[in-house]
Amino acid sequence: MRKLIFAVAALGYLIGTASAQDRAAVHQIKIAVQSELSGEYLECSAYFTAVAYCIVGYPAPNVPKLMRDYQRMAKTTLSLAASVAPNPGTRDTFLNAGSKLVATSQMQSINSDCRKIGELSYRYEAFCKILMQTPDKRINELREGRICTGGYVCAPSNSNERLVSFATSSR
Repeated sequence: MRKLIFAVAALGYLIGTASAQDRAAVHQIKIAVQSELSGEYLECSAYFTAVAYCIVGYPAPNVPKLMRDYQRMAKTTLSLAASVAPNPGTRDTFLNAGSKLVATSQMQSINSDCRKIGELSYRYEAFCKILMQTPDKRINELREGRICTGGYVCAPSNSNERLVSFATSSR
């Protein structure tokens, strides 16, 4: 969390040291980075929630602890999504509507079949854990315009839309 605060503060510093024109461009990039990062945290929260939901009742002794761990990570990433959202006035609306939409979309992508949770795990598990540990690395990727790179695996159907949307919003 501290690294995230530091990284966002560094973005703010860049705005303060740039010329007026450059400040406007840097501000647009900052907003685009915050929007993307907040959305990624929201996706991670939905993923962790889906895993917790899917493992309920699985007959293994470590399931209750594992479920609590995933619920904790879901709550943490939801808080992080709120903390980096670019527009404080829409945070609650964004989180409430967005989290339900993302969770529903993720479960639909596996036909609501928890036996296919591995498909979501492939897309999110490693990325989300890394995002929680080293958000500054992801912020740097996003500042460079690298959306569907590194550990983040964009959905095949919307990866081009995300890149176009991000590039347009960060001009």
